[in-house]
Amino acid sequence: MEENHFIDYRISRFNLLTSLLSHLNRNDENDTDFVIARYFLTHLRQLKDISIYKIAEECFVSRSSIQRFIKNIGYDTYTQLKASLDEVIRHEDSFKDYTDHTGYRDFLQKSLDAMVNDIRKATLSASYKKLLNIFHDAPQTVILTAEDSSHACKLFQQQILTTGKLIRIITSANENTDLLATLKKDDLLLVCSVTGNYALAINDQIKDFKARKVLITLNHTTAFENTYSFIYYLGDDNRISSRKIVTDRNVYNNYGLTFFFDLFFHDCYVMHQK
Repeated sequence: MEENHFIDYRISRFNLLTSLLSHLNRNDENDTDFVIARYFLTHLRQLKDISIYKIAEECFVSRSSIQRFIKNIGYDTYTQLKASLDEVIRHEDSFKDYTDHTGYRDFLQKSLDAMVNDIRKATLSASYKKLLNIFHDAPQTVILTAEDSSHACKLFQQQILTTGKLIRIITSANENTDLLATLKKDDLLLVCSVTGNYALAINDQIKDFKARKVLITLNHTTAFENTYSFIYYLGDDNRISSRKIVTDRNVYNNYGLTFFFDLFFHDCYVMHQK
């Protein structure tokens, strides 16, 4: 699927769906932001034809409340938000395409086995050892990732705390990304983007940050070479090379980072014990 060139991506404006869901998850049902997020989510496929006046009327909120909410999730105007809707719908449809497979359980099992072997093989490389050392030596580490890939990163954040290392995570659903500008040249900005979609979306934005920038991805495009001091490829058997943001899904999207960080935490723990 082709990239939407009219979409102006930002660190905190990448996937409208995950931004809306994050507000749905963290707010009380009586909260204005919850009401607006729920309305947007239940009317995603009709939203292009619904005016902000109608939303205000049906949600029993003011237009200014809606405009404030829209700005909080990274969009300047309602018109700009609506420009993202086609991509959101394709993103939704990709989940159906991913599971619409005869003999799905066998297909999934074979895909997972292949993924596990691929990622495990990659962790036996010299590149993996370099990544371990970079992470170990960094005075401060911030992980930057899309919200829908953040679960594995947040679990790793808890795991690595047992070694005494405190890391921070910023996702595409964060409204404040000022921390990134405070990082020093010896600090680590670790971008996790399995397909490379999020990394492509924020590539121009992060180039000027002083921190050492490292990317974990499957995407072998040369577009990243001038941005990152080091790129660790999550696997070789399922490598891709694309400068376009795509919505296709596979087992790496759902399970790749979780399996990788389990192995990575184990090796960090072993290093800490020495």
